[in-house]
Amino acid sequence: MRVLIVDDEEKITNVLASYFEKNGDHTYIAHTGESAIQIIDQGLLDMIILDLMLPDMAGEDICQYVKANYDIPVIMLTAKISIDDKVRGFKMGADDYVVKPFHPKEILVRAERLLPMSHKKQVITIGRLEIHKDERTVLINQQNIQFTPHEFNILLLLAENPKKVFSRDDIIQKLFGLDVDINPRIVDQHIKNIRKKVDGDYIQTVFGLGYKINEKVKEQ
Repeated sequence: MRVLIVDDEEKITNVLASYFEKNGDHTYIAHTGESAIQIIDQGLLDMIILDLMLPDMAGEDICQYVKANYDIPVIMLTAKISIDDKVRGFKMGADDYVVKPFHPKEILVRAERLLPMSHKKQVITIGRLEIHKDERTVLINQQNIQFTPHEFNILLLLAENPKKVFSRDDIIQKLFGLDVDINPRIVDQHIKNIRKKVDGDYIQTVFGLGYKINEKVKEQ
């Protein structure tokens, strides 16, 4: 499980990170909302542990951003204990809500309970299309379709984040890293090849912005 822990208190982030890493998970830490958004946009996360009281922005705003663009469970942390605060948190899209102080093991258990709700399923189904993550195979109408590694990674990236539009630069950064010099038009060629192979409108072009999964196809 890849977990982002967002809290302005270094002691809290370090203790939580220690518990998750001992459990075999990989952790990212952010002490501000801005740095949290950067991590969220740069990598594919399985879980977000989010404090509501951050120095630069409200945790509720970050939660809303996540839910508008990704399918990632969010556990909110807060010192606010009123029922109105809890209801407000859930209305913002939180999947769970924990009041401080808490034991780190409680957060770990809650995160593992939510993980099956994550978009990180081993088989992703989009209409007649099946993406098998472990085997790195793509089936359409139960027929295996041959994909290059880059084509598979692009399709998987879009499928795991069906609400988000990815620009060419976004896709290049996620596939190759930040410090690369690659012609962004190579992404267009990969998308063209994917479309030929899956024979359907599974990938939508959002004019001036980039590419995303066609949610109308996803719902069929």
